[in-house]
Amino acid sequence: MMSPFKTHLFPSLTISIKPVLLALLCCSYLSCIAQEKPNVIILFADDLGYGDLSSFGAQDVKTPHIDELASEGIRFTDFQVASSVCSPSRAALLTGRYPMRCGFPVAQGKIEKHKDYGLHPDEITIADLLLKEDYATMAIGKWHLGFNVGAQPVDHGFQQFYGLQSNWHKSHPELDDVYNNREVVKENVAFESLIGDYTQKAIAYIEENKENPFFLYLAYHSVHSPIMPNDAFKGTSKGSLYGDFVQELDHYVGELLNALSENGLDEDTLVIFLSDNGPAICHFGGSAGALNGGKYSTMEGGFRIPAIIRWKGKIPSGTNNTLLSSMDLLPTIANLAGAKLPDDRTIDGKDITPILESGQGTSPHQYLYYYNGINLQAIRKGKWKLHLPRTVEDQPFWSKNDNAKPFGGKNLKNISCKGLEALKRPLLFNLDNDMGELTDISDAHPEVVKELLLEAERVRAELGDVGQVGSDQRVPPFDDIQEKF
Repeated sequence: MMSPFKTHLFPSLTISIKPVLLALLCCSYLSCIAQEKPNVIILFADDLGYGDLSSFGAQDVKTPHIDELASEGIRFTDFQVASSVCSPSRAALLTGRYPMRCGFPVAQGKIEKHKDYGLHPDEITIADLLLKEDYATMAIGKWHLGFNVGAQPVDHGFQQFYGLQSNWHKSHPELDDVYNNREVVKENVAFESLIGDYTQKAIAYIEENKENPFFLYLAYHSVHSPIMPNDAFKGTSKGSLYGDFVQELDHYVGELLNALSENGLDEDTLVIFLSDNGPAICHFGGSAGALNGGKYSTMEGGFRIPAIIRWKGKIPSGTNNTLLSSMDLLPTIANLAGAKLPDDRTIDGKDITPILESGQGTSPHQYLYYYNGINLQAIRKGKWKLHLPRTVEDQPFWSKNDNAKPFGGKNLKNISCKGLEALKRPLLFNLDNDMGELTDISDAHPEVVKELLLEAERVRAELGDVGQVGSDQRVPPFDDIQEKF
């Protein structure tokens, strides 16, 4: 067989081969194949804990479809979100910026105080970037980033939106309306109907756009309260009604993944599955596995979530233990889609394409910051995590407890489900051998404590804190940010 590189026999081939070789030398594998513009699907679960999936250690719940996704892609064991409550976490994922920087540090409610509160029109989302690259873009499910014009999905790069503006509330019927873009198309919907409705809408969207690149952001309400799985799933798990709810979520994720396969899109689609924050163990159940705390706290149980990324035939499968952030999704997706990042603002996320290529790698983050509302409560550097002193008054409304006593001990095995509500002194943990944040080792590593305290001062000056406005902080349009009313 003639070698394809013997171009002296076919001089014209030299012209075409040289650019290809040059391109291969100048870009990574994924960057090169990304010229095909992969479809992107983000499956965003709600309040799903680190220990709620069988692929992440759950014993009383079976999630075969999400587990299969994990076996075919990369299962991330140290993937962090930027907040332990709904709205700020969503804002950070979509903008690649800390909630303090993008102006959305606290959960939004349908209250007078928050009437002008929404994702700022100047913020740039993943959808904004992909829309410029000729992607079809759609958001389905829970938005929770603004009710007003200027803060809705169709104002932030999504050509279409189908879903609820916020959480479903039996006591707030106006929130139980399904919107198509800006118009109500279904009133007072039954909560149990949403997950199937959303999934069918997503499948239809995939089929409609299988000939062109698309971005689908599917934000399920599951497994946020109310814990109301459909009758077909009640009693199917060993984990009570909550476990049944998790298994229902798995079923519908399976339906969507099956639709991708049936349409021949597996190898053309980057699928990302993650949760917005840890489980609401104080109220509704769920498991953070070996982690301490859950939703509402800056313990690992609130910020470290189950995350999976699959791109069949393009990235390897396996387990990855690298410290990463949901904010990394924006620059990574932008790179794979050939989109240019904005240069007029700080993007806190990092492009993790090299980690997706190899399945392994070192963290692109020197530090990560754990805010609870506008209160800086912890700093992470590699294996080290330092919890910072705080008072009850510093806490956002969802974590306030007037009866909380400042923690001053060494062992955190029996702390509140809301984490450290008040803290007298810094606490240091080595997460490599104490991922549950159970034993303070600050006395043994004073140099680490000193470094992280200095970094806390630096980031407060930039992003702000209670009583301090940062130099690059977008302040929400109301006073007393940590208070609900």
